[in-house]
Amino acid sequence: MKELKELIDLLDKKEQRITVLLCFLFGAALLFFLLISLPEKMHYLKTVSSLRSKEKSYEIAAQKTSEKREEWLKWQQTQKDLEEIRNKYFYEKEIQPKLRLDLERIFSEAGVRVSSIEFNYSELKKEKVNRVNITFNLRSSYSSLKRFIHLVEVFPKFLVIEKIDFVSIESAQEILELRVVLAGYYES
Repeated sequence: MKELKELIDLLDKKEQRITVLLCFLFGAALLFFLLISLPEKMHYLKTVSSLRSKEKSYEIAAQKTSEKREEWLKWQQTQKDLEEIRNKYFYEKEIQPKLRLDLERIFSEAGVRVSSIEFNYSELKKEKVNRVNITFNLRSSYSSLKRFIHLVEVFPKFLVIEKIDFVSIESAQEILELRVVLAGYYES
């Protein structure tokens, strides 16, 4: 500070006034630019704040889009799975010939005798499929009955044992006579 005073003392009065005037003008110009730039700074801060808000909104929207895309892919996979189930496990519309062949195969593999087969068809509107109930009398040994139940359970088409009623049991020959109701499903 002392050096600055010595430097100013070296100047004459006119130079000192010009220096003071230039300092004043410089200070005024600086103050003017600060006052002019203040609204610009406020506008800049608002814009930055708005940008951050929009970035957060974008991140949320991107996350929701990603979640919706994943959900859509899951629904597509579900639709493929349903189509596979329809093609693989349901019978076609012309169910009776194919179903009869499948039943004959199960009966012969299980070693059971069957009589009086009846087919009753019903429509399941809510599920958008049809059901056929196959009712028949079955005569077999206990081991053949177990094999028959197992074959129905592992059969690739939707065949379900709905009901088994014991009609008679011949204990001497260990022969069972049953009334069985199977359900098969096919598309409408």
